[in-house]
Amino acid sequence: MNKTFTYKNYSLKFNLTVWYMIILFLVLIIFSSILYFYLEDQLKEEVYNLLEIEITKIKADFINDDKILNNTGDQNIKAFFYNNQGELLNDNSKEGLINNIISADYNEKFTIKEYKDQKWALLTEAYNLDNSKSSASNGYITLLYSFNKEDKMLDKLIIILIFMIPLTLLFASGGGYFLARQALKAIDIISSTAEKISQNNLSQRIDIPESREDEIGRLGKTLNNLLDRLETSFFRQKQFNADVSHELKTPISVIRAQVEEALDSDQKLTSEQKDILTTIKKQIDQLNNLISQMLILAKADEKNFTLEKEKFDLEIVIDTVIEEMNNLAAEKNILITKKIIGENNFRIKADLSLITQLLLNLVDNAIKYTPNEGKIKITLKNLDNYYEINILDNGIGIPKKDLNNIFKRFYRVDKSRSRDYGGTGLGLSICSWIVKVHGGEINVESSLRNGTKFRVMLPKK
Repeated sequence: MNKTFTYKNYSLKFNLTVWYMIILFLVLIIFSSILYFYLEDQLKEEVYNLLEIEITKIKADFINDDKILNNTGDQNIKAFFYNNQGELLNDNSKEGLINNIISADYNEKFTIKEYKDQKWALLTEAYNLDNSKSSASNGYITLLYSFNKEDKMLDKLIIILIFMIPLTLLFASGGGYFLARQALKAIDIISSTAEKISQNNLSQRIDIPESREDEIGRLGKTLNNLLDRLETSFFRQKQFNADVSHELKTPISVIRAQVEEALDSDQKLTSEQKDILTTIKKQIDQLNNLISQMLILAKADEKNFTLEKEKFDLEIVIDTVIEEMNNLAAEKNILITKKIIGENNFRIKADLSLITQLLLNLVDNAIKYTPNEGKIKITLKNLDNYYEINILDNGIGIPKKDLNNIFKRFYRVDKSRSRDYGGTGLGLSICSWIVKVHGGEINVESSLRNGTKFRVMLPKK
C-alpha cells in the first residue's frame, strides 16, 4: 500500500520553511509584476513627454510656408506631415513603416505599436497655420519614436528578476530554516528531557534560561513547575507505601504467630474453628507476601539504591530454590527438574538476596499456574558473558495480548483467578526490576493452554 505523504509527515521546521518560501515567492512575484508594469508606464510617460516637447518645437518652427521639416532635433524621432486629405507632405520613411504603423485616425493621439519585432511610439496632433500661404496650412503632424531602447530596458529587468527571485528564495530558505531551527530548539530540548523522565527519574528539568520570557520560556517554566509537583507527589506516595509496609510487618507477624499457636495448641477446636483459623492464616500469608514485595519495590524506588554484589555459584542458588519450593509443588504433584547446559562453572557476581528472590518469584509463578501433576523445568546455560536461565512449565499459559503488560506493577491477566492463586500482580514486576538493575534481560514466550517460558539473561559480573 502506498503511503500518503502530507505536511504531518515532515518536521515542523521543514513545514515552516516551506510555508515561508511559498509566501515569499508569491510576494516576490506580485512585487516584480508591479515593478515591471510601473516601470513600463513610467517609460511610456517619459516618451510621451519627450514627443510633446518635440512637437511643440516643430509647430513653433513651422511658420515658413515653403519649409517642411524632414528631420527633428532628435535622430530617434521621425516627423510626418499630413494635410487634411491625409496626403503625406514629406518623404521621411519607408513606405512599409508608414502604411503599417501610422494610422489614418487623427484622433489617436498617443499609442505604442509593433512592426517587425520592434515597438514604436506615435504622437499625433493637428496644426493650423492661419497666416500661412501654403496648401499645407492645415493638417496633422505624427511623430514616430523607436521604443527599442526602453523595450530592451524592460527585457533586462525581466532577466534580472528571473535570476534574482530563485537566488533570493535560496538564501531566504536557508535563513528561514536556520531561524526556525533556532526558534524550535527549545521544543527539542523539552522533548528530549521528557523522554528521560520516568517515575524513577523525576529529577530531570527542562533547561530554560530564567531570563527567557517568551512563549517557549513560559512553557518550559510551567512544565518544570508541573514536574516539581509530580516529584513531590511521587515521593510522598513512595514514602507512604514504604512506611505502611514497615508498620504492618510487625502486627501481621504477631497475628500469624497467634493463629499458628492456636492451631498447634492442645485446645480442642471444632472443625469449623480450624477451617476459619486456616483461612485466616492463608490470608495473612498472602498479605505478608504482599508487604514483602512492596518493601522490595520501595527499595527499587530509592534514588541511591546500590546492589550488594558478591560472588556465588548460581547453580547452588537454583538448587536451594528448588528444594524450598518442592513442598509447595508437592501439594499439586508438580515435578520440578533442572538441566545444566555447557560448563559447570556458574560463578556470578551479583546481589545474592535479589537473585534468590528473582528465582523464587518465577518458580512460584510457575507453580501457581501449572495444573496438578504438571511439570516445571529449569535450565541453566553458560554463555560467553552471560548466564541464561529458562523456566518452562506446561501450565495454562498467558494470552498474547497480555504478554506486553505482565511486567507492570499490579497487572494481572485474570484478576479473579489471580486472587484464587494468591497472586498480587507484583511478583513479575519485581523480577523485571531485579534483572534490569543487574544489567540483564528478561522476556517471556507463552500462549493459552501451551505453557509458559521465562528466559533470563544475567551478566557474569
